Amino acid sequence: MKFYIFIMSVLLGSLLTFSAEHEHRQHEAHVHGGAKLSIAFDNTKGEIEFRAAAEGVLGFEHQAKSKEDKIKLAKTISVFEKEITQMVKFEKQLACEIRKKEINMKMEKGSHHSDFIATYNVECNKNPQGTKLDFDFTQFNKLNDIDVVILIGDLQKSIELKKAPVSIELK
Repeated sequence: MKFYIFIMSVLLGSLLTFSAEHEHRQHEAHVHGGAKLSIAFDNTKGEIEFRAAAEGVLGFEHQAKSKEDKIKLAKTISVFEKEITQMVKFEKQLACEIRKKEINMKMEKGSHHSDFIATYNVECNKNPQGTKLDFDFTQFNKLNDIDVVILIGDLQKSIELKKAPVSIELK
């Protein structure tokens, strides 16, 4: 019996250590040229979150101090404010309204890395499940791939966008 308890303790300890190391690595993930796009819906209301290493959308990661960097940051924020409906495009019959929640650049604590983060609330007249969703982030030529996760009711999808517009069926 003592041997069984010992083996179970060692196995459990190993699993917990592996899980903690894996989670730590996930939080540290900061890939230049990569981004994550999460879309979640509860019936007709949803949220969108775009997160990328700032270098991929701005061309730099340091705090915007120079006039040139401040202009570039302001222009990129403006693009994400005004053109999100072209980057993430729901079918017209859904009559979705995408409203900015927050768009900013955040420096990682104790690091020279920063992320560009844009979050939105979405409200549609109909549930988007069963329709099509278009993506187009081609204007950001330093973005090589975007990992997309979509949750709508019991539908769960994940895709990887490359440097071309993509349509996905929400079925």
